[in-house]
Amino acid sequence: MWDSLWKIAHEKSIGILIGAAFAIATAWLAAWWRRRREMHEIHRGQQFQQLEFAYAFVAKGHDGCHRLLVRTIGCLPLKVFVAKDSIRSHLLGLTRESADDELNSVIAMEGKMGSFVLRELHGHLRTLLEQSATKREWWVMVPILETYRPLQYVAPTVLLVRSADLPLFASFESCKDLKVHHGSDAAKILTLMEVYRKFRKQQKSLAQAREEGRSTQYLEEMWLLDLCLSTDFVEPTTEEVESGLLKPFRLPPWERFAPTLKAMGH
Repeated sequence: MWDSLWKIAHEKSIGILIGAAFAIATAWLAAWWRRRREMHEIHRGQQFQQLEFAYAFVAKGHDGCHRLLVRTIGCLPLKVFVAKDSIRSHLLGLTRESADDELNSVIAMEGKMGSFVLRELHGHLRTLLEQSATKREWWVMVPILETYRPLQYVAPTVLLVRSADLPLFASFESCKDLKVHHGSDAAKILTLMEVYRKFRKQQKSLAQAREEGRSTQYLEEMWLLDLCLSTDFVEPTTEEVESGLLKPFRLPPWERFAPTLKAMGH
């Protein structure tokens, strides 16, 4: 009898040890793969574990030319933004899909899951946002991952765009001469062209659904918000530019984006 009990215990112990070894190996492999993927993303300048918030608007300078201005609102670690692992994994998956498609900077917010994420985005945006202006305007809230090359650093961003400025981005010809403060903001111009196209498409879908008496629930992938955001800006003086203290506003360095523009048909 003792021999039988020892045999059973021995066999069960072997099974437990094999199961534990398999679990440890699987956990180690998953951690190794996660570290490998994160190092690959760092090497490519992709900061997917951080969520940024910013807004963009167009203003006229002293020379009569229009400038594109981009202001940072703040940032949050993605784990703070989304506590639920399943939602965070879903958003990370969408972000990584967008990163693989250079000509698609707007992160898709489709269906019920997308609406849930937009609601979470809006809540965190309101927490970070300081509405210091006196004039209320309509702003389009859109999640993006700026993929237009060349960029040294990309992160998922909740971007607010002044609705009244969007028609300027209807075509490359109408916005290519916007002056920017940083050469990398040329990519933001291309992103805003995409935002304009997709926002117009969304507005048409919403109008058609209402006309046909259908529900518009889950159709919005960009939200229209009524906000008071400061659109004042300081123009660098000639002395500040000549001394090297500040950079001047300048035309976008489109030559750096030649392959991308060619792929876009410009």
